[in-house]
Amino acid sequence: MTRKDPFIQILETFPKSVHRYLETIPRNRGMLAADPCRTILGALNISMEELMFQLLPIARLYSRTAISGFQVGAVVKAKASEESDETALFLGANIEFPGQPLNQTIHAEQTAVINAWLQGARQIESIAVTAAPCGCCRQFLYELEGSQHLTVLLQNPSDEKSLIYNLPDLLPQAFGPQDLGVEGGLKTPPARPPKLNLKSESKDQLVLSALTAARSSYAPYSQNIAGCGIQTENGRIYTGPYAENAAFNPSLSPLHTAIISMTMGHFGTDFRTKRAVLVEKPTSVNQREVCENLLQILAPDAVLEYFEAS
Repeated sequence: MTRKDPFIQILETFPKSVHRYLETIPRNRGMLAADPCRTILGALNISMEELMFQLLPIARLYSRTAISGFQVGAVVKAKASEESDETALFLGANIEFPGQPLNQTIHAEQTAVINAWLQGARQIESIAVTAAPCGCCRQFLYELEGSQHLTVLLQNPSDEKSLIYNLPDLLPQAFGPQDLGVEGGLKTPPARPPKLNLKSESKDQLVLSALTAARSSYAPYSQNIAGCGIQTENGRIYTGPYAENAAFNPSLSPLHTAIISMTMGHFGTDFRTKRAVLVEKPTSVNQREVCENLLQILAPDAVLEYFEAS
């Protein structure tokens, strides 16, 4: 049985009239765009929150849980882009790395949020999860711009009724960006994007893609601007920027976010990494060692190509 078979099974739980709209999710890296969302809501006569719950089984299919076997799915509702007020849905799932410490694991909430970020979404309004967010994820979500108004949607397993929480109620006396003098939060476009240039010139497309990703970093605490680029054996390139958190530990390295991009872009198929590039402006911290260690699990024969920027 392939990973696509469960997707077909889930599709069959929906009316056939909406199948072609749901089939856009894998093609769009785990995103259900605004137009298909609107069409499905009208066809099924349900609310956006109900649709988010119904998409959770699809989100779980992206899980890679070689250690726990415990699949978690998450669906984020966010403004589709800076230019639009329309709402889209972004899926995510937990990703584990055998042979690495457990703190390298990427949680479903992180995957869904980063998926939305990488696809240009604006402010995140709510998130539905198959299981209540752990403390780490509540802290991660609190870093988001507008987190004071973020709603967390859960289903009561006993009666399947919706449970809706405001994030601050799940994280009382929270510690966030404001406590460290940072205004805004993750997903706030920087007033002045960092000017970042390679110290050694390169025309390599993978290197330049990693450089572009680095310029999108959210690193207000260390100023360690960093980005990763991954190239698979079929030639596709996936990139990710560094994403920090006020509590430090829930931060995601640029290789973690690139892996999220790659995972969401390879629904139902296995992938092999051919090359990986890290571009960074090292400060009091750097990403090289953590990326090298993680790459050994992702692609044991690959060597992390490192480029310093200033």
